[in-house]
Amino acid sequence: MQKKGVPTVSLVTEEFVSLFKSAARSLGYPDLPTVVVPHPFETLPKEKIKQLADEKYAEIVSKVQKAQTQKPQKAAAPH
Repeated sequence: MQKKGVPTVSLVTEEFVSLFKSAARSLGYPDLPTVVVPHPFETLPKEKIKQLADEKYAEIVSKVQKAQTQKPQKAAAPH
């Protein structure tokens, strides 16, 4: 979506933040907006997921709005 100019925010679990940043950087997107959630996420009870959604909502919206105004361009891939 980012390539198409659609502002995005990636949800990444704590365990994979480093891997995500490395992959994004290698693809030429060193500054992709990211929101970190607990790991493991998929085993959390529904109530906890709803609570996390409420807690992270403002951060997600803020990062989408910021991305809309900045329209980041893809960085040149490292050689």
